[in-house]
Amino acid sequence: MKSIFKPCFKLICLSCLLLLAGCDDGKQAGEKATQQPAPVVPHQDRFGRYDSIGNLGGKPVSIPGGVVFTWVRYIGDPGDFDSSKQAQKYQRPPITYQLPIDSFGFQYRLTDGAVMSYREQTEEDYLRDNETLIPVGKPFPWGYTIVYNIVDPHQPLNFNKAFTDTQEAKKEVWHFEYFEQPQKVHGLTFFKANNGIDPSTNQPWQDNIAGPDILMSKNAQGEIKTYILCDFVGEVQQCNHRFYLDNLPILISITYNRQYLKLWQQTQKNIAGILDSWVVTDKGALIKKQAGKV
Repeated sequence: MKSIFKPCFKLICLSCLLLLAGCDDGKQAGEKATQQPAPVVPHQDRFGRYDSIGNLGGKPVSIPGGVVFTWVRYIGDPGDFDSSKQAQKYQRPPITYQLPIDSFGFQYRLTDGAVMSYREQTEEDYLRDNETLIPVGKPFPWGYTIVYNIVDPHQPLNFNKAFTDTQEAKKEVWHFEYFEQPQKVHGLTFFKANNGIDPSTNQPWQDNIAGPDILMSKNAQGEIKTYILCDFVGEVQQCNHRFYLDNLPILISITYNRQYLKLWQQTQKNIAGILDSWVVTDKGALIKKQAGKV
């Protein structure tokens, strides 16, 4: 008679091994679960809207939800109209205070430095100004502002190359160059395209496309830190005002009516202050009262 001891012993040993393996898997899963960081719960405003969080210029920020125009983009996000398979498969990393922001926009009031926030008084002001000022050609006091995070350490934080490239392109394509004017404008160095004369007609320029006015400001090291392109003809003349912050790798672009060009220095100071109000601690604790949040 054959002994059943050996088969039973083997079966028992196999069961023990499977049990041990299961325990080990459970242990590893538990360790992974404990290693995963707790979900970040952003701050909220009085309407329950969550702040947009991330890292801007190397600092953690918490941007009020009512302030952001459309949405915050993060480094690595596909383009808004990117329908490629790669974009469809993209999975953004968990949003934390360390996730680098790419860009976002908001509305800024040039007359007093206010930030437009939806469902607040500033939104009512913005809509009223849209309805009452624009139709009659009066200066619209709001400027659409875009904030760009500079994460490439090799990117120069000035507009020197941009101005050089503009000069070369105008010579090659339009056959003219920009000339510095003898008088500054609101403290800005002022350049006119071909001294204000359209080379194709030998008459004053009739459009803003080929040769907008260029105004700039340099620091003590000769770096162009403020670079402004302005219309000079037409009933409504706009300026695109770009500048780098002094202490952070951040580029700001704001577009507004040229009548507010005289406020360029205050505008830069105010926007720097707005961004600084959104800086938080590494764990997300608020440091200052957030601009745009009541």
